[in-house]
Amino acid sequence: MKIFPVEFESRKEILFFPGKPERFVGDILEVGPGRGDFLLSVAEQCPDKIVVGIELGRIRYYKLIPRIERRRLSNILLLQGNARIALPRFFPGGTFEKIYVLFPDPWPKNRHVPLRLMSVEFIALLADMLRPNGELLTATDFWPYASWVVDNAGAVGALRNMGSPFFVPSKEIPYYNPTFYEQKWRGQGRAIYYMRFRKA
Repeated sequence: MKIFPVEFESRKEILFFPGKPERFVGDILEVGPGRGDFLLSVAEQCPDKIVVGIELGRIRYYKLIPRIERRRLSNILLLQGNARIALPRFFPGGTFEKIYVLFPDPWPKNRHVPLRLMSVEFIALLADMLRPNGELLTATDFWPYASWVVDNAGAVGALRNMGSPFFVPSKEIPYYNPTFYEQKWRGQGRAIYYMRFRKA
Protein backbone atom coordinates (compact mmCIF):
# COMPACT_ATOMS: atom_id res chain seq x y z
CA MET A 1 0.00 0.00 0.00
CA LYS A 2 1.36 3.41 -0.99
CA ILE A 3 1.49 6.04 1.76
CA PHE A 4 2.05 9.58 0.55
CA PRO A 5 5.08 11.21 2.16
CA VAL A 6 4.96 14.43 4.15
CA GLU A 7 6.70 16.18 1.25
CA PHE A 8 3.71 15.44 -0.98
CA GLU A 9 1.17 16.52 1.64
CA SER A 10 3.06 19.74 2.33
CA ARG A 11 2.55 20.89 -1.27
CA LYS A 12 -1.23 20.78 -1.01
CA GLU A 13 -3.13 24.05 -0.59
CA ILE A 14 -4.58 24.71 2.86
CA LEU A 15 -7.93 26.52 2.95
CA PHE A 16 -9.19 28.90 5.64
CA PHE A 17 -12.62 30.07 6.75
CA PRO A 18 -13.55 32.87 7.24
CA GLY A 19 -10.08 33.77 5.91
CA LYS A 20 -6.40 33.33 6.57
CA PRO A 21 -5.55 35.32 9.73
CA GLU A 22 -2.49 37.52 9.99
CA ARG A 23 -1.67 35.89 13.33
CA PHE A 24 -2.62 32.35 14.29
CA VAL A 25 -4.05 32.04 17.79
CA GLY A 26 -6.57 29.75 19.44
CA ASP A 27 -7.82 28.35 22.71
CA ILE A 28 -9.52 25.08 21.75
CA LEU A 29 -8.62 22.84 18.82
CA GLU A 30 -10.55 19.99 17.27
CA VAL A 31 -8.73 17.81 14.77
CA GLY A 32 -11.19 16.21 12.36
CA PRO A 33 -14.52 17.90 13.20
CA GLY A 34 -16.40 15.93 10.51
CA ARG A 35 -20.06 17.01 10.64
CA GLY A 36 -19.07 19.69 13.15
CA ASP A 37 -21.40 18.66 15.99
CA PHE A 38 -18.77 19.10 18.68
CA LEU A 39 -17.02 22.05 17.04
CA LEU A 40 -20.25 24.06 16.87
CA SER A 41 -21.28 23.06 20.38
CA VAL A 42 -18.03 24.14 22.02
CA ALA A 43 -18.00 27.42 20.07
CA GLU A 44 -21.50 28.17 21.37
CA GLN A 45 -20.55 27.21 24.93
CA CYS A 46 -17.39 29.35 24.87
CA PRO A 47 -18.12 32.56 22.94
CA ASP A 48 -15.07 34.23 24.53
CA LYS A 49 -12.67 31.56 23.20
CA ILE A 50 -11.25 31.02 19.72
CA VAL A 51 -12.12 27.53 18.51
CA VAL A 52 -10.02 26.07 15.72
CA GLY A 53 -11.04 23.12 13.57
CA ILE A 54 -8.74 21.33 11.11
CA GLU A 55 -10.60 19.08 8.69
CA LEU A 56 -8.80 16.84 6.20
CA GLY A 57 -11.80 16.24 3.92
CA ARG A 58 -12.53 19.08 1.51
CA ILE A 59 -16.19 18.12 1.03
CA ARG A 60 -16.72 18.07 4.80
CA TYR A 61 -14.94 21.43 5.06
CA TYR A 62 -17.33 23.03 2.57
CA LYS A 63 -20.35 21.46 4.30
CA LEU A 64 -19.22 22.88 7.65
CA ILE A 65 -19.09 26.48 6.43
CA PRO A 66 -22.87 27.00 6.04
CA ARG A 67 -23.47 25.35 9.42
CA ILE A 68 -21.11 27.88 11.03
CA GLU A 69 -22.72 30.76 9.14
CA ARG A 70 -26.27 29.74 10.05
CA ARG A 71 -25.36 29.83 13.74
CA ARG A 72 -23.52 33.14 13.30
CA LEU A 73 -20.46 31.86 15.12
CA SER A 74 -17.65 34.37 14.78
CA ASN A 75 -15.21 32.57 17.11
CA ILE A 76 -14.38 29.65 14.79
CA LEU A 77 -11.34 29.39 12.55
CA LEU A 78 -11.70 26.45 10.16
CA LEU A 79 -8.82 25.01 8.17
CA GLN A 80 -8.95 22.38 5.45
CA GLY A 81 -5.76 20.37 5.24
CA ASN A 82 -3.60 17.81 6.97
CA ALA A 83 -3.21 18.63 10.67
CA ARG A 84 0.30 17.13 10.64
CA ILE A 85 1.28 19.89 8.20
CA ALA A 86 -0.99 22.77 9.25
CA LEU A 87 -0.29 22.77 12.99
CA PRO A 88 3.50 23.19 12.94
CA ARG A 89 3.32 25.49 9.92
CA PHE A 90 0.89 28.03 11.35
CA PHE A 91 0.59 27.64 15.13
CA PRO A 92 3.34 28.23 17.69
CA GLY A 93 3.93 25.73 20.47
CA GLY A 94 1.86 26.25 23.59
CA THR A 95 -1.14 27.70 21.72
CA PHE A 96 -4.08 25.62 22.96
CA GLU A 97 -5.63 24.90 26.36
CA LYS A 98 -7.62 21.95 25.04
CA ILE A 99 -7.19 19.68 22.00
CA TYR A 100 -9.88 17.17 20.97
CA VAL A 101 -9.48 14.28 18.52
CA LEU A 102 -12.83 12.51 18.58
CA PHE A 103 -13.40 9.19 16.81
CA PRO A 104 -10.57 9.30 14.27
CA ASP A 105 -10.66 6.60 11.62
CA PRO A 106 -9.33 3.49 13.45
CA TRP A 107 -7.94 1.83 10.29
CA PRO A 108 -8.60 -1.57 11.90
CA LYS A 109 -6.54 -3.81 9.59
CA ASN A 110 -2.91 -4.39 10.59
CA ARG A 111 -1.67 -3.27 7.18
CA HIS A 112 -3.50 0.05 7.63
CA VAL A 113 -1.93 0.92 11.01
CA PRO A 114 0.59 3.34 9.40
CA LEU A 115 -2.38 5.44 8.26
CA ARG A 116 -3.69 5.99 11.78
CA LEU A 117 -3.61 9.57 13.00
CA MET A 118 -2.73 9.18 16.67
CA SER A 119 0.83 7.95 16.28
CA VAL A 120 3.53 8.70 18.83
CA GLU A 121 4.85 11.43 16.53
CA PHE A 122 1.48 13.13 16.12
CA ILE A 123 0.65 12.90 19.84
CA ALA A 124 4.04 14.50 20.56
CA LEU A 125 3.14 17.31 18.15
CA LEU A 126 -0.20 17.83 19.91
CA ALA A 127 1.56 17.88 23.28
CA ASP A 128 3.85 20.62 21.97
CA MET A 129 0.79 22.61 20.87
CA LEU A 130 -0.68 22.51 24.40
CA ARG A 131 -0.17 25.17 27.04
CA PRO A 132 1.21 24.03 30.42
CA ASN A 133 -1.53 21.99 32.14
CA GLY A 134 -3.41 21.86 28.84
CA GLU A 135 -5.31 18.71 27.94
CA LEU A 136 -5.56 16.31 25.01
CA LEU A 137 -8.88 14.49 24.88
CA THR A 138 -9.72 11.71 22.48
CA ALA A 139 -12.34 9.00 22.07
CA THR A 140 -12.98 5.88 20.00
CA ASP A 141 -15.41 2.98 19.87
CA PHE A 142 -12.69 0.54 18.72
CA TRP A 143 -10.89 -1.17 21.60
CA PRO A 144 -7.62 -2.01 19.76
CA TYR A 145 -7.32 1.61 18.67
CA ALA A 146 -7.97 2.86 22.22
CA SER A 147 -5.26 0.60 23.61
CA TRP A 148 -2.87 1.68 20.86
CA VAL A 149 -3.45 5.39 21.62
CA VAL A 150 -2.86 4.87 25.36
CA ASP A 151 0.43 3.10 24.61
CA ASN A 152 1.51 5.84 22.20
CA ALA A 153 0.64 8.65 24.59
CA GLY A 154 2.61 6.82 27.30
CA ALA A 155 5.68 7.21 25.11
CA VAL A 156 5.29 11.02 25.13
CA GLY A 157 6.96 12.17 28.33
CA ALA A 158 5.19 15.54 28.42
CA LEU A 159 1.77 13.92 28.92
CA ARG A 160 0.18 12.32 31.96
CA ASN A 161 -2.79 9.95 31.58
CA MET A 162 -5.71 11.18 33.68
CA GLY A 163 -7.58 7.88 33.33
CA SER A 164 -7.03 4.28 34.46
CA PRO A 165 -6.28 4.01 31.54
CA PHE A 166 -9.61 5.33 30.22
CA PHE A 167 -11.62 8.26 31.50
CA VAL A 168 -15.25 7.84 32.54
CA PRO A 169 -17.82 9.38 32.52
CA SER A 170 -17.80 11.57 29.44
CA LYS A 171 -19.88 14.23 31.23
CA GLU A 172 -16.75 15.15 33.18
CA ILE A 173 -14.84 15.96 29.99
CA PRO A 174 -14.72 19.77 29.56
CA TYR A 175 -17.30 21.15 27.10
CA TYR A 176 -18.15 17.64 25.94
CA ASN A 177 -21.29 17.02 23.96
CA PRO A 178 -21.83 13.61 22.27
CA THR A 179 -21.74 13.76 18.48
CA PHE A 180 -24.43 12.40 16.18
CA TYR A 181 -22.38 9.30 15.41
CA GLU A 182 -21.47 8.67 19.03
CA GLN A 183 -25.14 8.64 19.97
CA LYS A 184 -25.84 6.32 17.05
CA TRP A 185 -23.08 3.91 18.11
CA ARG A 186 -24.22 3.95 21.72
CA GLY A 187 -27.68 3.06 20.49
CA GLN A 188 -26.13 0.03 18.82
CA GLY A 189 -24.61 -1.03 22.14
CA ARG A 190 -21.03 -0.14 21.33
CA ALA A 191 -18.65 0.75 24.17
CA ILE A 192 -16.95 4.15 23.98
CA TYR A 193 -13.41 4.66 25.26
CA TYR A 194 -12.51 8.18 26.39
CA MET A 195 -8.91 9.22 27.00
CA ARG A 196 -7.69 12.35 28.75
CA PHE A 197 -4.05 13.41 28.93
CA ARG A 198 -2.62 16.46 30.69
CA LYS A 199 0.57 18.29 29.82
CA ALA A 200 3.04 18.58 32.66
